[in-house]
Amino acid sequence: MDDLLEGINSSYGEELFNELVLRLERTINDFNAEISELTEAVKGNSEKRAEIIHTLMEGSDSISTNQNSQDNTTEGSNLDSEIMSEWEKRLEGLK
Repeated sequence: MDDLLEGINSSYGEELFNELVLRLERTINDFNAEISELTEAVKGNSEKRAEIIHTLMEGSDSISTNQNSQDNTTEGSNLDSEIMSEWEKRLEGLK
């Protein structure tokens, strides 16, 4: 990364170089925030899945577990569509 930035500083000057560094920092911070959100969502889904498996292994009522798994599937697909639409919007903005 330093090799890439080295040529930019001499070509465009210090002000533009500083602006580039700020934008890179913002991009990295945004990326880290999005990954943290996704990780938390995956962790939550994993915990719900573990609870359902535990309930199934105990031989709990199959009707209630079917309803819970359908609810979790709906929530997961809604989350996927929200995430995809955010990324799709960003990609459309880049064109």
